[in-house]
Amino acid sequence: MVRIGLFVAVIFLTNQVIGQKILSWKVQHPVSKAWYVLGEKGSVQEALIAANQLPDPFVGMNESQFNWIENYQWTLESEFFLREPDLREFVELDFPSIDTYASIFLNGKLVAETNNAFVRYRFDVRDKVVPGKNKLKVVFTPPIMYQKPRMADVGVTLPAPNDVGKIKVAPHCRKPQYQFGWDWSLRMLTMGFWEPVKVEVYSSNRVLANYSNTLEVADEKAVSEFTLVLAQESSETFTWKSTLFGDQKVTSENTYLKRTETISNPKLWWPRGQGEAYLYNDHWILQNEKGDVILEKDVRFGLKKVELVQEKDQWGTSFQIRVNNRPVFCKGADYIPDDIFPARITDEKLKKAVQTMLDCNFNMVRIWGGGFYPRESFLEACDEGGLMVWEDFMFACAMYPGTDDFLANVKTELDQQIPRLASHASLTLFNGNNEVDVAWKNWGFQKEYHLSKKDEVLIGAYYRKLFKELIPETLRKFTDLPYEHTSPLSNWGNDAFYNDGTQHYWGVWHGTDPIEDFGRKSGRFNAEYGFQSFPELATLLSFSKPKDWKLDSPLMKLRQKSYVGNNMIAKHSDLLYGKTADFQRFVYFSQLTQAKAVGIAVVAHRSTFPRCAGTLYWQFNDCWPAPTWSSMDYFGRWKALQYEVKNDFKDVTIAERIDTLGKEKYVLISDIPTGFLCEIEAQVSDFQGNPLGSFTCRQAIAYPHTVELFPQELKAFKGRDFAVRFIWKDETGKECERLFIHEHVPGKSVPGKEPVVLVESLDPLTGKGVVNIENETILKDFWFTSKDGKVVMDQNFVHLLPGKHRIAFEFEGKLTEDSFFWFYH
Repeated sequence: MVRIGLFVAVIFLTNQVIGQKILSWKVQHPVSKAWYVLGEKGSVQEALIAANQLPDPFVGMNESQFNWIENYQWTLESEFFLREPDLREFVELDFPSIDTYASIFLNGKLVAETNNAFVRYRFDVRDKVVPGKNKLKVVFTPPIMYQKPRMADVGVTLPAPNDVGKIKVAPHCRKPQYQFGWDWSLRMLTMGFWEPVKVEVYSSNRVLANYSNTLEVADEKAVSEFTLVLAQESSETFTWKSTLFGDQKVTSENTYLKRTETISNPKLWWPRGQGEAYLYNDHWILQNEKGDVILEKDVRFGLKKVELVQEKDQWGTSFQIRVNNRPVFCKGADYIPDDIFPARITDEKLKKAVQTMLDCNFNMVRIWGGGFYPRESFLEACDEGGLMVWEDFMFACAMYPGTDDFLANVKTELDQQIPRLASHASLTLFNGNNEVDVAWKNWGFQKEYHLSKKDEVLIGAYYRKLFKELIPETLRKFTDLPYEHTSPLSNWGNDAFYNDGTQHYWGVWHGTDPIEDFGRKSGRFNAEYGFQSFPELATLLSFSKPKDWKLDSPLMKLRQKSYVGNNMIAKHSDLLYGKTADFQRFVYFSQLTQAKAVGIAVVAHRSTFPRCAGTLYWQFNDCWPAPTWSSMDYFGRWKALQYEVKNDFKDVTIAERIDTLGKEKYVLISDIPTGFLCEIEAQVSDFQGNPLGSFTCRQAIAYPHTVELFPQELKAFKGRDFAVRFIWKDETGKECERLFIHEHVPGKSVPGKEPVVLVESLDPLTGKGVVNIENETILKDFWFTSKDGKVVMDQNFVHLLPGKHRIAFEFEGKLTEDSFFWFYH
């Protein structure tokens, strides 16, 4: 089966209005009745923290001090002023995001009630506003209080393993699921606004948004449909002016203005590493019949063809992304919300996240289904950088209702989110949910929740209605982008399960598999797999004190949200690097273990393309500081894993292929779509730097390409300690190198003098520095970091041969030479 999607990029448009007022809010404490400032956006919890009524939930064991908030309704109030002439115009309240169950009152009159955090609500309030001061009140009801009297309407108890509350309401709520508690997150059920609330006053109409859908792509031409969304229905004929396509008269269908255009000899949008992420630039003006300009905006869009290939082959059933008729190996990670408080996430942080992904050679990111839909700033950065987006709908790890009311609520969400998301050049694949189907079939819900056969039939029907009917039917209205109802399509465990579709491999963390099974058990597309580590010292100090630095301390046990616990990290790090009583050294070993585990998987996946067509590790980031699966912690500090995948994801790289520890193979992997001739040199030495041998070869590289390097030559050195330094030139002619070590007795320390490590320069104006290292014997996994601030190295957690080394880095914070420290083994 081949599914094809053709389309382009969305731009939200500047509203041409007479007046726009951004509201500021205050919140009333339900017990003391005191009022506190909330500001233009944020949550009840954030307002109480800012007013020193509650501590930082990220520090110590403070998270439990927030639980009581769920037991009360909360009132937020704001005021705005209107002139008499304003009352003759359109007057709307615009809530871009209201979280979640709220009753809205204007001047004492009920305006509406809301029940979905993923929906933009707009209300016409001309009949409720008055000249002068207008008083707006929003009463929030917490999820359990709201859903408890309604849950029986579903007719069955819905499994919700990640909702840690006594009454599990998460599946009933269209609210970020991770806020109910997850195995990497605290529970924090926010109430408030993720984005500022606006009062819009306008006359002839306004444009809310635009989106695009490419109908056809061929070498000679592409055909795209462009849509403008009006705030009000209109029978007017509008003039739509385009720099690229000229002027056109258009009339609305309900609130939609559409035009279809042909682009001759189209320039296509390509993923990073496959070609240019080309975006067309246009300038639009929309005028009404009176000649009033109600829109003027620069817009961009991209053209591409996407296919999801799911076909029977010699291995099983494929799951392969093809872009512009070319199979593309997808490499990246799963992305979770950047904060437990959505309103705190800035556009700058989102853009930095995308840039880090691109710097680390990602070409795809998966937006995980337990958070919220990405903002425009994130998607625009993906468009520009060529980062493909796999977009989950916001359902994860639970069973969901399929009642008429619930489906109608979700339908409103889909009608808003799908065209916005699908219009982006980067959007590549839609996925119905995270692990809902595999959970239902394999996690024992039926027994745990005492479900009858009748209950099972009902839950199965709910699943079908939501994920196999409503979502795909709504998608087809807006886009032909590929859709799959769930991920994974195969469970881990039985060897046969790895031959068909998407895979979430958790046999090491949640099972008893050895770490080298990351190299042996590969699905056709690996959409999740990972291993935990602890964040570094500076992050630990943000929430704990040295007295807490024990795996069994109350704080560390509370901070670890995975039921497997910290002992799983210790189990594997002890095996690989040895036990240590020094907690800071244990943190170092934990990060090396995580990098080793995921690195084994990445190389196994990449080196078996086209059987395996994708590798997305779990997870890229954090929503708070804690031991988790992330490669980059809450503060943006890179773990060893981030440096590892940067190297392993390079378009042309040499990597260690491991399916049995101690029997490494070295492979050259290339994703470059054009062939080239690669010259490779391998220099072998002992741990004191004495040369043992040198080998060269010339390799013709095709697409895709994996080849084992010097298997016979390196076999001669097995049974002893040695280092092998590979030097090669990539497709641009740039010289690259990578050093690997082979230890006859893993974990054994190398005798010799302590290295001399000196910070040569530290420029606070540019945030750049250089560290010099001089060593007489090999340094294994040399890690240079700081006690505070943030340091990102050109290379880190690297093996260094004896000699002098100079490594540049960037930093944030007020650092001095005394701020830095380092580890090696």
